[in-house]
Amino acid sequence: MLRIEKPVSRHQPDSWVRNNESIRQASRDVRNTSHTLRHHSHHLRDQTSNKTWWDNSDSTTRLDDRCYEMQRVICDLQHSLSQVREEIKKLEKAKEVAEGELEARFSPLNTALQCLTLRERRREGDLVKDDVEISLHDEVRMLEKSRADLEKVVLSSVSHLRSLNQARQTLLQDLSDKQAALDIDKTQEDLTEHSPQISFKPDSLRVPSGSILPAAWLEHSLTNMTRTEAAIKESQGLRDTICVTIQTTKREDETQQTATEYSLRCRLHQESRARDELQWQKERLMAEIKDQEKEISALETQLQASSLPLKVAQTRLEGRTARRGQDLVRDAAQDGLAAEVTQLTQSRTLLRQQLALALDALHSLQRHLRAVDVDLGRKSLSVSLEKKVQDTRQALKQAAPLQSLTEANLTITGSLRAHPTQIL
Repeated sequence: MLRIEKPVSRHQPDSWVRNNESIRQASRDVRNTSHTLRHHSHHLRDQTSNKTWWDNSDSTTRLDDRCYEMQRVICDLQHSLSQVREEIKKLEKAKEVAEGELEARFSPLNTALQCLTLRERRREGDLVKDDVEISLHDEVRMLEKSRADLEKVVLSSVSHLRSLNQARQTLLQDLSDKQAALDIDKTQEDLTEHSPQISFKPDSLRVPSGSILPAAWLEHSLTNMTRTEAAIKESQGLRDTICVTIQTTKREDETQQTATEYSLRCRLHQESRARDELQWQKERLMAEIKDQEKEISALETQLQASSLPLKVAQTRLEGRTARRGQDLVRDAAQDGLAAEVTQLTQSRTLLRQQLALALDALHSLQRHLRAVDVDLGRKSLSVSLEKKVQDTRQALKQAAPLQSLTEANLTITGSLRAHPTQIL
C-alpha cells in the first residue's frame, strides 16, 4: 500500500498539548523574569540617579564648607600677617631710634676723651688727680656702659627682626598654600556635568603622598599664628626694654655730665683764684725787688761815699806821723782821727755786711720770682686748658633733643597714634 508519510516519528496529541503548555509556561516565565528585571532596573536607575545627585550635592556642600573653613583660616592668617608686619615696622623704628642713640654717644665719648687728653697737658704740680679727672673717667665709663647697653638692645632687635621676618615668611607661605588650595576647591566646586574640563582619570582614588588629616591641617595654621603672636608679644616687650634702656642711659649720662660740669666749674674757680693769688704775689715780689734794688743802690752809694772821709782821716793820721821829736804827741786830734778811722772802718764793714745781706735777699727774691713765674705759667696753662675743656664741652649743650621725652617713648613703643595729643 502506498504510504505518503514523512519518515519521522509521530507525536501523540497529548504530547502536542503538553508541548504547547510548556511553551506557554516558558513564555510566561520569561515575561515575568523580564518584567521583574525591568522593575529592578527602573528601581536601580531611580536609586542610582538619586544617590548620584545627593552624592554630588553632598560633595559640593562639603567643598563649600571646606572653602568657608579655609576662608576663615585665611582671614585669621591675614590678620596675623598684618599684625606681624605692623610689629616689624614698629620694631624697626625702635631699632633706628636705638641706633641713633648709640650713634649719638660717639660725640660725648670723644668729647670726654678729648677733655682728658687736654688736661694731660698740665705740667708738674698742676697735674693733679682732681674731681674733674675722676668725673671725666666716670663719664667715659658711663658712656661706654650706655653704648654697650644700647648695642645689646640693638643686636636683640636685629635678632628678633629675623624671627619676625621668619614668622611673616611662614605666614605668607601658609597663606599662599591655602589661597591656592581655596582656588582649587572653588574650581572643583564650580564643576558640573556640562563643564568642558571633566574627563575620566586613571587613578582618581589615589591618596597623594604627604596628605594629612584636617586636624593636623588646622593645627599647622594655629601653630604658625600662635608662634607669630608669641613673637609679637616678645617684640612688644623688647620695644619696652629699648625705651627703658634709652631713657635710663640718657638720664644717667646727663646726670654724670652735670656732675662733671659742676666739678669743672669748681676746679676752674680754684685754679683761677690760685693764679690770681700768684699774680698778686708776683707783683708784690717785683715791687719788693725794686725796693731792694733801690736799697742796694743806696748802700753801694753810701759805701762808696764813705771811702773819701776814710781816705781823709787815714791821710791825716799818716800825715801827722811825720812830726818829730817831742812834737809826736798823741793829742786829742790824734785820738779823734783814730776814732774817726775806726768808726768809718766799722761803718764800711757794716755797710758791706748789709750790702751782702741785701744782695742775698735780692737773689732770693729773684729766685722765688722765677719759681712764681714758672708756677704762674703752670697755673695759667691749667686755667687755659680748663677753659678749653669748657669750650669743648659746649657741643654737648648745643645738641638739643629733636622731640620730647613723651614723644620719644610713644614712638618707640608704637603708641604714638593712640595718644590724645596726636589725635587733636
